[in-house]
Amino acid sequence: MNVDKILDRKYQMTDAGKIDTIRELYTVFSPNVNLEALKKSDFFPALEQMMEPVLDVPDERSPQVMAYWAKRGMVKEFHGYDEPTDWDDYEAKTGYRWKAEEHRVIQNEHRIWTSFVPVSAFAPANRQKKYPVVFALHGACNNIFLVEGWGFVQEAARREWIVIIPSLELDEFVLDILEQAKKLYPVDTERVYAAGFSYGGWASNRLGNQYPEVFAAVAPCGTAMDNGFIEGFDDDREPLPPFDGVPRALAKNICMPIINVYGECDGNRFPIYDFRGKAFGLSHMERPEDIVEGINCWARVNDAEEIRIEDVMALKGKNDISQAEREVGLPLPEDCRKTYVADGVTYHRMDLKSRDGVVRVRLLAEMNIPHWPTPEMVRQIFEFFAHFKRDGKSGKSIYTD
Repeated sequence: MNVDKILDRKYQMTDAGKIDTIRELYTVFSPNVNLEALKKSDFFPALEQMMEPVLDVPDERSPQVMAYWAKRGMVKEFHGYDEPTDWDDYEAKTGYRWKAEEHRVIQNEHRIWTSFVPVSAFAPANRQKKYPVVFALHGACNNIFLVEGWGFVQEAARREWIVIIPSLELDEFVLDILEQAKKLYPVDTERVYAAGFSYGGWASNRLGNQYPEVFAAVAPCGTAMDNGFIEGFDDDREPLPPFDGVPRALAKNICMPIINVYGECDGNRFPIYDFRGKAFGLSHMERPEDIVEGINCWARVNDAEEIRIEDVMALKGKNDISQAEREVGLPLPEDCRKTYVADGVTYHRMDLKSRDGVVRVRLLAEMNIPHWPTPEMVRQIFEFFAHFKRDGKSGKSIYTD
């Protein structure tokens, strides 16, 4: 196995055409990663397999890419290329104006989206069958094709789920795409989910806060687990309309299940008791208290016991605690934490149980992983999603084994 050959493979990072190598993700962009440890593990072959559709910079409409998905039983279709984005209209409806002329993101000039639908959905015999839908949301200025290399569509193919990747991740646009998808495909409206990474993680966080009656569960990854309100965040390369930070699920008296996946080397978030956000460029979070309050926001939404900051800080310097508690910095009962290895990477799964005993808040910490998706991240997201659906009449969250 030639790991260096894998590391030197290229992909297109941004909508503007910026080309990077896999190696840069784990060196230039994240110098605190122990690259040698990852090279000695099974991680990079698994990552290469996940990213295969976008490696070597193929055209997203090329026969090669279309055949890749067809081989996995997925029909890839393109939408919205004839729908220009009207920012004047959006401002008139919402009061928010994105400076599109200052940040020319080509794919945001049209309301485009790509769908991946199991071929079985088009068979007459399956006319009555409904399919779960996952909105997979990209990072800031990432081209939507890049998301095809993040594992969401591959996992959906294994489960026969639908995946939708939109260019614009604003609430109104996502909901409009969902309505269009319902007319085109056999969507299971009780099993609609949102997952995203980085800016897309923030967007999925916000969707879960604003529309708990629509989404059965959300997975904000590569971003903090919080209420979706980012105060003082000044990166406006993508649209960031204001949000009051109030989870709508509380007023509706319904739960909103959430899984948050985050790398150890992504902003030095772990252990939480040592977190110093602003020191690492995270302008919207500064102290351990900020991280804990973000988790507690979702604990309240899901009727789970809140984490006490005093208990978090008390973990520092202790020797008689678990590896998960020491490396993540969350004090949880033994049955709410699990440490395991996947693809050569150590993961700590930290759970908050609702009062009925169901885990509706999950944090997955990835050791020695930078700001980039992993194959295990996607496996865990889909496994978590599979347990939840949303009652179409009452809006209540329903847990299934």
